[in-house]
Amino acid sequence: MGEPIYAGIDFDLPTLTVESEQRVSEYEEQLQKLEEERLQKRYEESGVPDKFFHESFETFKCDSDKEIVVFDTVKQFAENPKNRVLILCGNNGNGKSHLGCSVIRVCGGEYITSSMLCLKYDSAIGFKADITREQILLHYSKVKMLVIDECCKYFLNEQLEKFLLMQVVCMRYENNLPTVLIGNPDKEPFIKFLGRAVYDRMTEVCSTVEFNWESRRKERRE
Repeated sequence: MGEPIYAGIDFDLPTLTVESEQRVSEYEEQLQKLEEERLQKRYEESGVPDKFFHESFETFKCDSDKEIVVFDTVKQFAENPKNRVLILCGNNGNGKSHLGCSVIRVCGGEYITSSMLCLKYDSAIGFKADITREQILLHYSKVKMLVIDECCKYFLNEQLEKFLLMQVVCMRYENNLPTVLIGNPDKEPFIKFLGRAVYDRMTEVCSTVEFNWESRRKERRE
């Protein structure tokens, strides 16, 4: 075979000037800023309360070894949720909702309170309803990540709340989708509320984290 037609030709490869390097750097910064804005918009439209719009794992304060263990457990869940269920339970005002919303910031998905889920379901009846009860269940059974806060408070109807939580959790389990449940009862009352049969079914994929330190709300007020 003969020599390539470009043999012996010297190519002058372009070199980046300081000015062009600066433009590349500015462009990359702009792309990063746009991505951060996109993720923030996704987060704010997920249903998380306004008070958590600027909260994340980075803003969660750990004051004890116990809190560090809880924090690490939830953060690891967010980094690799797969088909898992995470229950955050325990005392008021100690960061359960903060960490639950932080999971949404990392994973995407939706946040809703148990009472709002009940209200939506209860209102989805009659020919004037914009969405059917079946559509509500199907929607929450298929979102990428679902965080249900304020479980077991019975704001509307205890039986309805039990039915909806069990139904949604089981459907998401069948769909191999991760779920976070947040409530104030300790572990055993929470499991009893869900139903032992449902909890046993989830045992292979379910982890329970107890927040059993004092409330931080008084500290924040001061």
